Amino acid sequence: MKELFLVSICFFGFTIYGKSQQDIRVSDTIKVILENDKLRVTEYISTPGKDVCGKGKHTHAPHLSILLTDAIVRLTTTDGKVQDFDLKAGTTFWSEADTHIAINNGNKPAIAYLIELK
Repeated sequence: MKELFLVSICFFGFTIYGKSQQDIRVSDTIKVILENDKLRVTEYISTPGKDVCGKGKHTHAPHLSILLTDAIVRLTTTDGKVQDFDLKAGTTFWSEADTHIAINNGNKPAIAYLIELK
């Protein structure tokens, strides 16, 4: 009986640990992963239907974007123009300063790095 209790506790603990690891891996986050006097690298992780590279309508300084995963992004510009982009992992592009809304319109988490010069 004591062994069954210990096995149950271990199973319950691993189940909770596995769920928390999964939640961390796919939750929406914005995290500065490197910053110095020359540049800032920000990692964005978004789940389907959520913001890709900022919260709601937001502005970026000129920056380099690098997609680490495939992503379908719905971009809405300040003039209301809506465009869908089907981007592949490894896609890299430069953007001038811009204000927009960017939504993960795919069915998987999307991960991107934005690199801004200071």
